[in-house]
Amino acid sequence: MPKNNWFEIDKKGLQQVQSEKNKFFIIKELVSNSFDEDIKTCDLRIKKDSSLASISVIDDSKDGFKNLKDSYTMFAPSYKKGIVNKRGRFNVGEKFALAMFDYAMIKSTTGSVIFRKDGVRDKSSSRTEQGTWFLGNINLKKYEVKELVELSKNIIPPKDITYYVNDEVIERPITYKEFQVSLPTVIEDQFGNLTRSSRFTKVELFKTDQTFIYEMGIPVVETDIGFSINVDQKIPLNKDRDNVSPSYLKKLKTHILNYTSNDLSEDEAKKSWVTEALEDAEPDAVKDIVDSRFGEDAVVYDMSDPEANKKAYADDLNVISGGSFSSKTWDNIRKARDVHKDFARPSGSIGKYASPNLVGGAKEIDSYTDGMKEVIKYAKELHLYLFNSPCSVSIHDGNGALATYGRGNLQFSYKVLGKKWFDLANNKQKILELIIHEFGHWYSGDHLSERYYDGLCEIGAKLIIRESK
Repeated sequence: MPKNNWFEIDKKGLQQVQSEKNKFFIIKELVSNSFDEDIKTCDLRIKKDSSLASISVIDDSKDGFKNLKDSYTMFAPSYKKGIVNKRGRFNVGEKFALAMFDYAMIKSTTGSVIFRKDGVRDKSSSRTEQGTWFLGNINLKKYEVKELVELSKNIIPPKDITYYVNDEVIERPITYKEFQVSLPTVIEDQFGNLTRSSRFTKVELFKTDQTFIYEMGIPVVETDIGFSINVDQKIPLNKDRDNVSPSYLKKLKTHILNYTSNDLSEDEAKKSWVTEALEDAEPDAVKDIVDSRFGEDAVVYDMSDPEANKKAYADDLNVISGGSFSSKTWDNIRKARDVHKDFARPSGSIGKYASPNLVGGAKEIDSYTDGMKEVIKYAKELHLYLFNSPCSVSIHDGNGALATYGRGNLQFSYKVLGKKWFDLANNKQKILELIIHEFGHWYSGDHLSERYYDGLCEIGAKLIIRESK
Protein backbone atom coordinates (compact mmCIF):
# COMPACT_ATOMS: atom_id res chain seq x y z
CA MET A 1 0.00 0.00 0.00
CA PRO A 2 1.53 3.35 -1.03
CA LYS A 3 2.49 5.72 1.77
CA ASN A 4 0.80 9.12 1.74
CA ASN A 5 2.33 12.11 3.46
CA TRP A 6 0.21 14.41 5.61
CA PHE A 7 0.57 17.34 3.26
CA GLU A 8 0.81 18.05 -0.43
CA ILE A 9 1.83 21.35 -2.00
CA ASP A 10 -0.18 22.84 -4.84
CA LYS A 11 2.39 24.41 -7.12
CA LYS A 12 -0.03 26.89 -8.68
CA GLY A 13 -1.26 27.99 -5.25
CA LEU A 14 2.29 28.47 -3.99
CA GLN A 15 3.04 30.51 -7.11
CA GLN A 16 0.04 32.73 -6.46
CA VAL A 17 1.19 33.31 -2.86
CA GLN A 18 4.54 34.56 -4.19
CA SER A 19 3.14 36.55 -7.11
CA GLU A 20 3.02 39.92 -5.34
CA LYS A 21 6.65 39.77 -4.27
CA ASN A 22 9.40 41.41 -6.31
CA LYS A 23 10.80 38.58 -8.42
CA PHE A 24 14.29 39.54 -7.30
CA PHE A 25 13.70 37.14 -4.39
CA ILE A 26 14.19 34.30 -6.91
CA ILE A 27 17.68 35.52 -7.78
CA LYS A 28 18.56 36.05 -4.11
CA GLU A 29 17.54 32.48 -3.23
CA LEU A 30 19.45 30.90 -6.13
CA VAL A 31 22.63 32.94 -5.66
CA SER A 32 22.50 32.48 -1.86
CA ASN A 33 22.47 28.71 -2.35
CA SER A 34 25.62 28.97 -4.45
CA PHE A 35 27.41 31.38 -2.09
CA ASP A 36 26.74 29.00 0.82
CA GLU A 37 28.80 26.29 -0.86
CA ASP A 38 32.57 26.00 -1.23
CA ILE A 39 32.85 27.67 -4.66
CA LYS A 40 35.18 29.90 -6.63
CA THR A 41 32.73 31.10 -9.29
CA CYS A 42 29.01 31.83 -9.53
CA ASP A 43 27.68 32.48 -13.04
CA LEU A 44 24.21 34.08 -13.23
CA ARG A 45 22.48 34.56 -16.59
CA ILE A 46 19.10 36.18 -17.17
CA LYS A 47 17.86 36.23 -20.76
CA LYS A 48 14.62 36.93 -22.58
CA ASP A 49 13.83 34.04 -24.97
CA SER A 50 10.74 34.61 -27.11
CA SER A 51 7.71 34.48 -24.82
CA LEU A 52 9.60 33.25 -21.76
CA ALA A 53 12.76 34.27 -19.98
CA SER A 54 15.48 31.95 -18.77
CA ILE A 55 17.43 32.15 -15.53
CA SER A 56 20.57 30.12 -15.14
CA VAL A 57 22.96 29.79 -12.19
CA ILE A 58 26.13 27.73 -12.46
CA ASP A 59 28.73 27.23 -9.74
CA ASP A 60 31.84 25.07 -9.35
CA SER A 61 31.28 23.46 -5.97
CA LYS A 62 33.30 20.24 -5.61
CA ASP A 63 30.46 18.47 -3.82
CA GLY A 64 27.60 19.96 -5.80
CA PHE A 65 24.02 19.67 -4.58
CA LYS A 66 24.46 17.33 -1.62
CA ASN A 67 20.95 15.87 -1.69
CA LEU A 68 18.71 16.56 -4.69
CA LYS A 69 15.69 15.58 -2.60
CA ASP A 70 16.16 18.89 -0.74
CA SER A 71 15.23 20.74 -3.94
CA TYR A 72 11.63 19.54 -3.74
CA THR A 73 11.12 18.69 -0.05
CA MET A 74 9.70 21.53 2.06
CA PHE A 75 11.25 22.15 5.47
CA ALA A 76 13.68 19.26 5.33
CA PRO A 77 16.49 19.53 7.91
CA SER A 78 19.18 21.88 6.63
CA TYR A 79 22.83 21.76 7.62
CA LYS A 80 22.93 25.54 7.02
CA LYS A 81 20.48 26.32 9.82
CA GLY A 82 23.02 25.75 12.55
CA ILE A 83 25.80 27.76 10.89
CA VAL A 84 25.57 31.45 11.67
CA ASN A 85 27.54 32.53 8.57
CA LYS A 86 25.44 30.51 6.12
CA ARG A 87 22.43 32.18 4.57
CA GLY A 88 20.08 29.17 4.51
CA ARG A 89 17.54 28.58 7.27
CA PHE A 90 14.47 26.40 6.76
CA ASN A 91 15.15 24.74 3.43
CA VAL A 92 12.17 26.39 1.76
CA GLY A 93 13.60 29.31 -0.17
CA GLU A 94 14.45 27.46 -3.37
CA LYS A 95 10.98 25.82 -3.35
CA PHE A 96 9.37 29.27 -3.23
CA ALA A 97 11.62 30.28 -6.11
CA LEU A 98 10.95 27.09 -8.10
CA ALA A 99 7.21 27.62 -7.86
CA MET A 100 7.57 30.72 -10.07
CA PHE A 101 8.99 28.77 -13.03
CA ASP A 102 7.15 26.98 -15.86
CA TYR A 103 10.03 24.56 -16.27
CA ALA A 104 13.19 23.99 -14.24
CA MET A 105 16.18 21.68 -14.08
CA ILE A 106 18.81 21.11 -11.43
CA LYS A 107 21.88 19.15 -12.51
CA SER A 108 24.65 18.39 -10.06
CA THR A 109 27.29 15.88 -9.07
CA THR A 110 24.61 13.61 -7.58
CA GLY A 111 22.33 13.54 -10.63
CA SER A 112 19.54 15.63 -12.09
CA VAL A 113 15.95 16.50 -11.29
CA ILE A 114 13.61 18.02 -13.87
CA PHE A 115 10.46 19.94 -13.03
CA ARG A 116 8.24 19.66 -16.14
CA LYS A 117 5.58 22.11 -17.26
CA ASP A 118 2.87 19.47 -16.82
CA GLY A 119 3.63 19.31 -13.09
CA VAL A 120 5.58 16.06 -13.20
CA ARG A 121 8.98 15.69 -11.57
CA ASP A 122 11.58 13.44 -13.18
CA LYS A 123 14.95 12.24 -11.98
CA SER A 124 17.91 11.49 -14.19
CA SER A 125 21.36 10.01 -13.73
CA SER A 126 22.84 12.80 -15.86
CA ARG A 127 25.32 14.65 -13.68
CA THR A 128 28.09 17.24 -13.62
CA GLU A 129 31.72 16.55 -12.86
CA GLN A 130 31.63 19.41 -10.37
CA GLY A 131 29.25 22.11 -9.31
CA THR A 132 25.55 22.64 -9.79
CA TRP A 133 23.61 24.00 -12.75
CA PHE A 134 20.17 25.48 -12.30
CA LEU A 135 18.12 26.38 -15.36
CA GLY A 136 14.54 27.62 -15.35
CA ASN A 137 12.03 29.18 -17.74
CA ILE A 138 9.80 31.88 -16.34
CA ASN A 139 7.19 34.30 -17.66
CA LEU A 140 8.84 37.73 -17.44
CA LYS A 141 8.33 40.91 -19.41
CA LYS A 142 11.28 42.70 -20.98
CA TYR A 143 11.32 45.44 -18.35
CA GLU A 144 11.25 42.79 -15.59
CA VAL A 145 14.27 41.04 -17.11
CA LYS A 146 16.13 44.34 -17.30
CA GLU A 147 15.21 45.16 -13.71
CA LEU A 148 16.36 41.75 -12.46
CA VAL A 149 19.69 42.11 -14.24
CA GLU A 150 20.33 45.51 -12.65
CA LEU A 151 19.22 44.36 -9.19
CA SER A 152 21.44 41.29 -9.47
CA LYS A 153 24.44 43.58 -9.90
CA ASN A 154 23.78 44.93 -6.38
CA ILE A 155 24.70 41.57 -4.87
CA ILE A 156 28.11 41.74 -3.16
CA PRO A 157 30.08 38.53 -3.69
CA PRO A 158 32.39 37.16 -0.99
CA LYS A 159 36.01 38.19 -1.48
CA ASP A 160 37.07 34.74 -2.71
CA ILE A 161 34.23 34.25 -5.23
CA THR A 162 34.07 35.56 -8.80
CA TYR A 163 30.47 36.50 -9.53
CA TYR A 164 29.15 36.99 -13.08
CA VAL A 165 25.91 38.55 -14.28
CA ASN A 166 25.39 37.92 -17.99
CA ASP A 167 29.18 37.46 -18.45
CA GLU A 168 29.98 40.71 -16.57
CA VAL A 169 32.21 40.32 -13.53
CA ILE A 170 30.57 42.11 -10.61
CA GLU A 171 33.31 43.65 -8.50
CA ARG A 172 32.99 44.13 -4.78
CA PRO A 173 32.66 47.83 -3.89
CA ILE A 174 35.58 49.38 -2.02
CA THR A 175 35.16 48.95 1.72
CA TYR A 176 34.76 52.32 3.41
CA LYS A 177 34.78 51.06 7.00
CA GLU A 178 35.03 47.67 8.66
CA PHE A 179 34.48 46.90 12.33
CA GLN A 180 33.44 44.21 14.79
CA VAL A 181 30.31 44.76 16.90
CA SER A 182 27.76 42.68 18.79
CA LEU A 183 24.50 42.26 16.88
CA PRO A 184 21.42 40.04 17.24
CA THR A 185 21.40 36.88 15.13
CA VAL A 186 19.56 33.54 14.93
CA ILE A 187 21.17 30.26 15.97
CA GLU A 188 19.84 26.71 15.95
CA ASP A 189 19.18 25.30 19.44
CA GLN A 190 19.45 21.64 20.56
CA PHE A 191 15.93 20.95 19.27
CA GLY A 192 16.59 22.32 15.79
CA ASN A 193 14.69 25.57 16.37
CA LEU A 194 16.10 28.96 15.42
CA THR A 195 16.51 31.13 18.50
CA ARG A 196 17.60 34.74 18.96
CA SER A 197 21.07 35.42 20.27
CA SER A 198 23.80 38.05 19.97
CA ARG A 199 27.39 37.66 18.89
CA PHE A 200 30.28 39.74 17.62
CA THR A 201 30.45 39.90 13.88
CA LYS A 202 32.12 41.85 11.10
CA VAL A 203 30.22 44.77 9.58
CA GLU A 204 31.35 46.39 6.34
CA LEU A 205 30.26 49.81 5.09
CA PHE A 206 30.25 50.76 1.42
CA LYS A 207 29.46 54.03 -0.33
CA THR A 208 27.12 52.95 -3.13
CA ASP A 209 24.48 54.66 -5.28
CA GLN A 210 21.75 52.47 -3.83
CA THR A 211 22.11 51.74 -0.13
CA PHE A 212 21.01 48.38 1.28
CA ILE A 213 21.31 46.32 4.40
CA TYR A 214 23.03 43.11 3.29
CA GLU A 215 23.10 39.68 4.86
CA MET A 216 26.46 38.27 3.80
CA GLY A 217 26.31 40.06 0.46
CA ILE A 218 22.63 39.46 -0.30
CA PRO A 219 20.48 42.65 -0.29
CA VAL A 220 17.70 42.58 2.30
CA VAL A 221 16.14 46.05 2.25
CA GLU A 222 16.97 49.57 1.12
CA THR A 223 17.82 52.01 3.87
CA ASP A 224 18.01 55.77 4.42
CA ILE A 225 21.45 55.40 6.01
CA GLY A 226 24.10 56.91 3.78
CA PHE A 227 25.95 53.61 3.46
CA SER A 228 25.37 50.07 2.30
CA ILE A 229 25.83 47.80 5.30
CA ASN A 230 27.00 44.20 4.99
CA VAL A 231 26.51 42.07 8.11
CA ASP A 232 28.64 38.91 8.14
CA GLN A 233 26.12 36.62 9.87
CA LYS A 234 22.46 35.65 9.80
CA ILE A 235 20.22 38.67 10.37
CA PRO A 236 16.89 38.29 12.23
CA LEU A 237 14.47 38.79 9.31
CA ASN A 238 10.72 38.87 8.78
CA LYS A 239 9.06 35.81 7.25
CA ASP A 240 9.53 37.15 3.71
CA ARG A 241 13.23 37.81 4.42
CA ASP A 242 12.96 41.31 3.02
CA ASN A 243 13.11 43.51 6.14
CA VAL A 244 14.52 43.89 9.64
CA SER A 245 12.88 45.01 12.87
CA PRO A 246 13.02 48.69 13.97
CA SER A 247 15.09 47.70 17.04
CA TYR A 248 17.67 45.89 14.89
CA LEU A 249 17.85 48.82 12.51
CA LYS A 250 18.42 51.22 15.39
CA LYS A 251 21.29 49.07 16.71
CA LEU A 252 22.88 49.20 13.27
CA LYS A 253 22.47 52.98 13.07
CA THR A 254 24.04 53.42 16.51
CA HIS A 255 27.07 51.26 15.69
CA ILE A 256 27.54 53.00 12.36
CA LEU A 257 27.41 56.45 13.95
CA ASN A 258 29.99 55.41 16.55
CA TYR A 259 32.41 54.53 13.76
CA THR A 260 31.64 57.33 11.28
CA SER A 261 30.69 60.39 13.36
CA ASN A 262 34.03 62.10 12.82
CA ASP A 263 33.76 61.70 9.03
CA LEU A 264 30.23 62.98 8.45
CA SER A 265 29.70 66.33 6.76
CA GLU A 266 27.53 68.99 8.37
CA ASP A 267 24.62 68.01 6.10
CA GLU A 268 25.11 64.29 6.80
CA ALA A 269 25.19 64.97 10.55
CA LYS A 270 21.66 66.41 10.27
CA LYS A 271 20.14 63.26 8.75
CA SER A 272 17.24 61.63 10.57
CA TRP A 273 19.11 58.34 11.09
CA VAL A 274 21.85 60.25 12.93
CA THR A 275 19.28 61.93 15.18
CA GLU A 276 17.86 58.52 16.07
CA ALA A 277 21.29 56.99 16.72
CA LEU A 278 22.29 59.85 19.06
CA GLU A 279 20.05 58.38 21.77
CA ASP A 280 22.45 55.47 22.35
CA ALA A 281 25.70 56.59 20.72
CA GLU A 282 29.08 56.69 22.47
CA PRO A 283 30.26 60.01 24.04
CA ASP A 284 32.78 60.76 21.27
CA ALA A 285 30.11 60.31 18.60
CA VAL A 286 27.63 62.48 20.49
CA LYS A 287 30.18 65.28 20.77
CA ASP A 288 31.12 65.00 17.08
CA ILE A 289 27.52 65.34 15.92
CA VAL A 290 26.45 68.11 18.32
CA ASP A 291 29.62 70.07 17.47
CA SER A 292 28.98 69.56 13.76
CA ARG A 293 25.38 70.74 14.00
CA PHE A 294 25.81 73.68 16.37
CA GLY A 295 29.55 74.47 16.54
CA GLU A 296 32.17 73.52 19.11
CA ASP A 297 31.47 76.64 21.20
CA ALA A 298 27.69 76.13 21.31
CA VAL A 299 25.97 76.32 24.70
CA VAL A 300 22.80 74.81 26.07
CA TYR A 301 19.81 77.03 26.84
CA ASP A 302 19.77 77.60 30.61
CA MET A 303 16.23 78.01 31.93
CA SER A 304 17.55 79.22 35.27
CA ASP A 305 19.56 82.07 33.76
CA PRO A 306 17.77 83.90 30.92
CA GLU A 307 20.38 86.67 30.93
CA ALA A 308 23.15 84.15 30.24
CA ASN A 309 21.26 82.90 27.18
CA LYS A 310 20.93 86.48 25.90
CA LYS A 311 24.64 87.12 26.34
CA ALA A 312 25.51 83.92 24.47
CA TYR A 313 23.18 84.95 21.62
CA ALA A 314 24.82 88.39 21.57
CA ASP A 315 28.19 86.67 21.16
CA ASP A 316 26.84 84.91 18.04
CA LEU A 317 26.92 81.51 19.70
CA ASN A 318 24.40 78.81 18.93
CA VAL A 319 22.21 78.25 21.98
CA ILE A 320 20.84 74.73 21.85
CA SER A 321 17.18 74.65 22.85
CA GLY A 322 15.63 71.82 24.80
CA GLY A 323 13.45 70.91 21.82
CA SER A 324 16.48 70.17 19.65
CA PHE A 325 16.71 66.61 20.99
CA SER A 326 14.62 63.94 22.65
CA SER A 327 14.84 63.49 26.42
CA LYS A 328 16.81 60.27 25.88
CA THR A 329 19.33 62.12 23.72
CA TRP A 330 19.69 64.83 26.36
CA ASP A 331 20.48 62.09 28.89
CA ASN A 332 23.15 60.87 26.50
CA ILE A 333 24.52 64.40 26.02
CA ARG A 334 24.93 64.67 29.79
CA LYS A 335 26.86 61.39 29.80
CA ALA A 336 29.06 62.75 27.02
CA ARG A 337 29.71 65.88 29.11
CA ASP A 338 31.06 63.67 31.90
CA VAL A 339 33.77 62.61 29.43
CA HIS A 340 34.21 65.92 27.58
CA LYS A 341 33.99 68.51 30.36
CA ASP A 342 33.59 71.66 28.25
CA PHE A 343 31.09 70.13 25.85
CA ALA A 344 27.56 71.59 25.48
CA ARG A 345 27.59 73.44 28.80
CA PRO A 346 24.56 75.41 30.01
CA SER A 347 25.05 79.10 29.30
CA GLY A 348 24.64 79.99 32.98
CA SER A 349 27.54 77.74 33.98
CA ILE A 350 30.01 79.77 31.91
CA GLY A 351 31.55 82.64 33.85
CA LYS A 352 31.41 85.30 31.12
CA TYR A 353 27.70 84.66 30.52
CA ALA A 354 26.43 83.78 33.98
CA SER A 355 24.37 86.41 35.74
CA PRO A 356 26.40 88.29 38.38
CA ASN A 357 26.36 86.79 41.82
CA LEU A 358 23.90 88.77 43.87
CA VAL A 359 26.55 89.47 46.52
CA GLY A 360 28.67 91.48 44.16
CA GLY A 361 26.10 92.70 41.66
CA ALA A 362 23.33 93.76 43.97
CA LYS A 363 22.74 94.81 47.51
CA GLU A 364 20.75 93.32 50.32
CA ILE A 365 17.32 94.89 50.79
CA ASP A 366 16.89 97.21 53.80
CA SER A 367 14.24 95.28 55.71
CA TYR A 368 12.56 91.86 55.68
CA THR A 369 8.86 91.14 56.03
CA ASP A 370 7.65 88.46 58.41
CA GLY A 371 7.10 86.21 55.39
CA MET A 372 10.70 86.70 54.25
CA LYS A 373 12.01 85.89 57.70
CA GLU A 374 9.92 82.73 57.79
CA VAL A 375 11.26 81.59 54.37
CA ILE A 376 14.86 82.34 55.46
CA LYS A 377 14.37 80.27 58.63
CA TYR A 378 12.80 77.42 56.63
CA ALA A 379 15.68 77.37 54.11
CA LYS A 380 18.28 77.33 56.89
CA GLU A 381 16.55 74.41 58.63
CA LEU A 382 16.39 72.40 55.40
CA HIS A 383 20.04 73.04 54.57
CA LEU A 384 21.16 71.93 58.03
CA TYR A 385 19.03 68.78 57.78
CA LEU A 386 20.11 67.89 54.25
CA PHE A 387 23.81 68.60 54.45
CA ASN A 388 24.52 68.82 58.18
CA SER A 389 25.97 72.24 57.47
CA PRO A 390 24.76 75.81 58.29
CA CYS A 391 23.70 78.16 55.48
CA SER A 392 23.65 81.92 55.13
CA VAL A 393 20.34 83.05 53.56
CA SER A 394 19.61 86.59 52.38
CA ILE A 395 17.42 88.60 49.99
CA HIS A 396 18.88 91.01 47.46
CA ASP A 397 17.54 93.44 44.86
CA GLY A 398 19.24 91.92 41.80
CA ASN A 399 17.49 91.40 38.45
CA GLY A 400 19.24 88.17 37.49
CA ALA A 401 18.19 84.67 38.42
CA LEU A 402 15.37 83.83 40.84
CA ALA A 403 18.02 82.79 43.31
CA THR A 404 21.68 81.87 43.45
CA TYR A 405 23.52 79.36 45.61
CA GLY A 406 27.11 78.72 46.40
CA ARG A 407 27.96 76.29 49.14
CA GLY A 408 26.68 77.76 52.37
CA ASN A 409 25.22 80.88 50.75
CA LEU A 410 21.66 81.13 49.38
CA GLN A 411 20.38 84.42 48.00
CA PHE A 412 16.86 85.21 46.78
CA SER A 413 16.12 87.99 44.29
CA TYR A 414 13.39 90.30 45.63
CA LYS A 415 12.96 92.10 42.28
CA VAL A 416 12.41 88.87 40.38
CA LEU A 417 10.31 86.97 42.91
CA GLY A 418 8.25 89.83 44.36
CA LYS A 419 6.92 90.39 47.87
CA LYS A 420 3.94 88.01 47.58
CA TRP A 421 6.19 85.06 46.79
CA PHE A 422 7.55 85.04 50.37
CA ASP A 423 4.38 83.55 51.84
CA LEU A 424 5.28 80.16 53.23
CA ALA A 425 1.72 79.30 54.24
CA ASN A 426 0.21 79.83 50.79
CA ASN A 427 3.18 79.36 48.47
CA LYS A 428 5.07 76.51 50.12
CA GLN A 429 5.28 74.30 47.03
CA LYS A 430 6.84 76.99 44.82
CA ILE A 431 9.21 78.03 47.63
CA LEU A 432 10.28 74.45 48.20
CA GLU A 433 10.75 73.87 44.44
CA LEU A 434 13.16 76.80 44.19
CA ILE A 435 15.06 75.83 47.35
CA ILE A 436 15.47 72.23 46.11
CA HIS A 437 16.62 73.51 42.72
CA GLU A 438 19.28 75.75 44.30
CA PHE A 439 20.39 73.17 46.89
CA GLY A 440 20.97 70.76 44.00
CA HIS A 441 24.05 72.88 43.27
CA TRP A 442 25.57 71.48 46.46
CA TYR A 443 26.42 68.52 44.20
CA SER A 444 27.11 70.26 40.88
CA GLY A 445 26.87 73.70 39.28
CA ASP A 446 25.84 72.11 35.97
CA HIS A 447 22.06 71.83 35.57
CA LEU A 448 22.46 69.11 32.94
CA SER A 449 24.98 66.93 34.74
CA GLU A 450 24.13 63.48 36.05
CA ARG A 451 25.46 64.49 39.46
CA TYR A 452 23.02 67.42 39.68
CA TYR A 453 20.04 65.24 38.85
CA ASP A 454 21.20 62.51 41.23
CA GLY A 455 21.56 65.21 43.89
CA LEU A 456 17.97 66.37 43.35
CA CYS A 457 16.79 62.78 43.79
CA GLU A 458 18.80 62.49 47.00
CA ILE A 459 17.32 65.74 48.35
CA GLY A 460 13.79 64.59 47.45
CA ALA A 461 14.26 61.26 49.21
CA LYS A 462 15.63 62.91 52.35
CA LEU A 463 12.76 65.39 52.50
CA ILE A 464 10.16 62.65 52.15
CA ILE A 465 11.79 60.77 55.03
CA ARG A 466 11.81 64.01 57.07
CA GLU A 467 8.12 64.65 56.49
CA SER A 468 7.17 61.06 57.35
CA LYS A 469 8.78 61.18 60.76
